[in-house]
Amino acid sequence: LFADDTALWTSSNTMTYLSSRLQQSVDAFESWCKSWKLKLQPTKTEMIHFTIHPRKKYKHPVEVKVDNTIIKPLDHTRYLGVIIDKQLNWRRHLDHIETKIAPRIGLLRYLSRTAYEPNSKTMINIFKSIARTIIIYGYPVLLTADQNVWN
Repeated sequence: LFADDTALWTSSNTMTYLSSRLQQSVDAFESWCKSWKLKLQPTKTEMIHFTIHPRKKYKHPVEVKVDNTIIKPLDHTRYLGVIIDKQLNWRRHLDHIETKIAPRIGLLRYLSRTAYEPNSKTMINIFKSIARTIIIYGYPVLLTADQNVWN
């Protein structure tokens, strides 16, 4: 078990019950960690609140306490290499992929221009090894991305 692959989630129809259920889960997890002599890092703990109305402002937003430290919801977080935002539109993740892949595509362009007769099989193999792996990591979630995000 690694800290960055541990996640708790819950759902509810009311904010009060949501906070209560989530805090109960956090408390139970803290208790489990103590029994196994594991220490949680509240400063590294993140929370994200998904809602039907992502732009709605709540009087009492969801908050939980981890080791007496209040954790407030973020607009986005990174989980297992995928950037998840509270609207689940994947724009931040796609932007991250684009930023990460741009220099690699630039390298491919440079190689294809400078080669006397570029070998297409070699270029495809280079693409697969330096660019495709970044594109396909976490691709199942990207299939749900809004068309505006793709545009």
